[in-house]
Amino acid sequence: MSFLIIDKVNKVYTGKTNEEIVALQDISLSCEQGEFITIVGSTGCGKTTLLRLIAGLEQPSSGTITIGENAVTGINEEVTLVFQQYSLFPWYNVLDNIGFSLELKGVDKHERIERVQKLISLVGLTGFEKSFPYELSGGMQQRAAIARALAYNPKVLLLDEPFGALDERTRHRLQEEFLAIWEREKKTIILVTHNIDEAVFLGTRIFIMRDRPGKIEEEVLIQLARPRSRQSKEFTDLHLHVRETLENILE
Repeated sequence: MSFLIIDKVNKVYTGKTNEEIVALQDISLSCEQGEFITIVGSTGCGKTTLLRLIAGLEQPSSGTITIGENAVTGINEEVTLVFQQYSLFPWYNVLDNIGFSLELKGVDKHERIERVQKLISLVGLTGFEKSFPYELSGGMQQRAAIARALAYNPKVLLLDEPFGALDERTRHRLQEEFLAIWEREKKTIILVTHNIDEAVFLGTRIFIMRDRPGKIEEEVLIQLARPRSRQSKEFTDLHLHVRETLENILE
């Protein structure tokens, strides 16, 4: 049985003149525990809305979302959402930012520091424990944000274009580092992006979305071996297929 199931989910908003705005229509997908799902689509297709529904920050107008045996009916404590904006507390250093959720849980200080140090090492921030966000590069801030999400130990990690604000070189490096983390931690991950290269490089499956209303156009199984080469014919062919599908949607 699938670990996360989204079944016929619709999300409708009311506009300023009381008109109905259909953000998501009949969304159904499922994923196994430990899978890395990527969702790709143009801006405004409802990708972020879907993540917010999985996180329980909003409720679907109809349909159901289930994680494990539990239906998502409110704020979902089994998931963590990482945004494109790094969302670190500027008044906390790296150590305290990452350990924030553990402190809220009442984890003993000694254990908290030990667990945070392991995460700092995992994301490559050793030596920057006492640094504040303004002292870090964008890539380092995002590493700290990812470590803080992992500290919470979620069953599902939701990523909302976490590398979108970074330059290409930094983005590629962080993608490779994040894959290494995923392979060690075996978390279930759902990443939304408009970057096709990112979706193909990271995912086990890609869901391609169309907009107005947001719905799933196609599911693509990625059978490329890891580590993946962006220069391989198989990678290029899959990249081209996803691009052509998105372009046809926009026509």
